[in-house]
Amino acid sequence: MDKDYYRELNAQATDGDAKAFSKLYEMIYRDMYYTAYYTLVDDEDAIEAVIGAARDGFNSISKLRTEEAFTVFMMKTLCARIKMRCKEYEPNLRLDSNHPKLKRLFFTLNATDRLIAVMHIAARMNVSLIAAYTGMMKNSVKKRLDAALTALELK
Repeated sequence: MDKDYYRELNAQATDGDAKAFSKLYEMIYRDMYYTAYYTLVDDEDAIEAVIGAARDGFNSISKLRTEEAFTVFMMKTLCARIKMRCKEYEPNLRLDSNHPKLKRLFFTLNATDRLIAVMHIAARMNVSLIAAYTGMMKNSVKKRLDAALTALELK
């Protein structure tokens, strides 16, 4: 997408234009959904997290200081919702055979490591982006990602 067009959309969304916000949201909703789906137990939780993050994003977009902050803001909002939802799950939660094998494999990790691994694998994010989205230090993310990939036998 053209940077000028992106800036224009962001400026319009900041002014409360729902159509502009939806065009920005359209660029990232797949990554948001995949992140939520593979981190949370079921599809309903994932949809709820993504919709809640979108609602929060629309209500707070006027607070963004730069145009480039939209994606970071939306993913941070989603990560916060995912973390809150994960706290409600039982400590040693394992998925049953009704869930896809890949998703069951992710659930062998703790919630934070699962979120980091999902963001890297499903949403194709690098360590710097994951650190920005989760609010963690880059080195912590790198160590946790390495451990998660090893546990998932992907490294």
